[in-house]
Amino acid sequence: MQSVTRKVGKLMNRGPGDNAKVSVLLNDYEDADRVLAKIIENTKTWQESWNNLVSSQLDIAAVYASLYDPIVGASDGHGRPAQQTSEEQLHRTFALKQAYSELRTELTEGIMSIEKQVMNPALDARNSIAPIRKTIKKRENKRLDVEKCQDKVHKLHRKMPRSPKDEAQLSKSEDELATLNEEFDIADAHLRETLPPIITAAFSLIPPLLATHIRIQNELLGLYYTVLHGYCEENGFQSPPPPMDQVIACWSEDFQPAKKEVELIPMIARGRGLKEPLRLDDGPVGPGGRKLSAPAPTEVVRRTSSGLIGGANGRGRITSGQAPPATSPIPSPQPSPKIGARPDMKSPGYGGHLKPTDFTTASDLGRSPGHVSPSQLRQNSAGDYFAGRVPPSPASTIASNFSQGSSVNGAAVAAKKKPPPPPPKRIPSGKPEEYVIAQYDFAGQGAGDLSFREGDRIKIVKKTQTDQDWWTGEIRGVKGSFPANYCKPA
Repeated sequence: MQSVTRKVGKLMNRGPGDNAKVSVLLNDYEDADRVLAKIIENTKTWQESWNNLVSSQLDIAAVYASLYDPIVGASDGHGRPAQQTSEEQLHRTFALKQAYSELRTELTEGIMSIEKQVMNPALDARNSIAPIRKTIKKRENKRLDVEKCQDKVHKLHRKMPRSPKDEAQLSKSEDELATLNEEFDIADAHLRETLPPIITAAFSLIPPLLATHIRIQNELLGLYYTVLHGYCEENGFQSPPPPMDQVIACWSEDFQPAKKEVELIPMIARGRGLKEPLRLDDGPVGPGGRKLSAPAPTEVVRRTSSGLIGGANGRGRITSGQAPPATSPIPSPQPSPKIGARPDMKSPGYGGHLKPTDFTTASDLGRSPGHVSPSQLRQNSAGDYFAGRVPPSPASTIASNFSQGSSVNGAAVAAKKKPPPPPPKRIPSGKPEEYVIAQYDFAGQGAGDLSFREGDRIKIVKKTQTDQDWWTGEIRGVKGSFPANYCKPA
């Protein structure tokens, strides 16, 4: 509780001993401590920088030496003989490595003197002035106690009338205030006498530290430049170095011949990158500005034959939030024939494998599923469905190349056919029948798939727990599998 009261007293900033002279002394003490801390921190960074500089340049010289040093056994009849580095260049490289190695040895002594001559004196000075901080804190606590007791005495003096108990408490508080004032005066006088010499000694230490810092820096730089100047004089380098424009010109003069030799390599001279820029193909853009990804090799036939994206097993899963993908049939190299009279089956335009389907015979519709192949059953069921929707036409059609959707359109324009027989009556069960409404057109992906159009009412025969799957349904007497996420509850 007493510490809380003292903190409140510090915020009020009033009372005895809080004069301008003591405030100046306290500020000077904080400044001296802050300056010494900065000198220690920055001197440590300066020493680490010199160590990193010397080590890094020696490492660079060692890398150059390893690059130019001949590889032992490289020219023992294995491949093309390597060109040897000139003796002058080898001598310069190894001499540079030797110079930096000697330089690091000589600079290590000067770098270590930084800690001894700058960091340690500053650290000792800061540790020496640290105990006075306890005296400052003790004097501040005494001042806050005096202020607290003064407020208590003033409150009792203003209380009228006072009871005997109040009089006794007032007398006790006045005695306590006198004792606290005496203790505070002793602490304040001790601080006024002790703090100025300490501050003066701390600030007087800073100029010698800076002078030592400058002297060590000059010694390190002088030794550094002396070694490098001697190396340049011995190996024919200019000291000081030439202007940068001249350096770039000399480098370009040596680099251009090597560049031309590399560009004459056939793989580079006739390379693809010489004629075409390095640019990624954006690919085709679908409706709404969306990019269409290229189909996988196993999905090409399914995609082009039904207009749907199928998986490896022919059951491509389509999320309920997406619309059915647009069909993108593969263009045929031959133009699609116009609808007209049925052409000859032996015409060379068919190529022996794209033959028109005859939808004018209704006898196939009466066959049982056990007597026809799955592909015929699929064609018949698709034809039965679309025949009831599209008005019949006497003209025949030819299936579009590589597109089941075109075959369905051709069946819609084909000749009139008899409707399929009604489905057999089923024994009614106690479970109510469920229906769904088709939201998109679906022409089927394989044998056993159920074809429907948007708005059709499909009876559910078998379903799973999720609509992200294939269900079994029935429409117009035809059963088959259909994607559940193409439909919505009826």
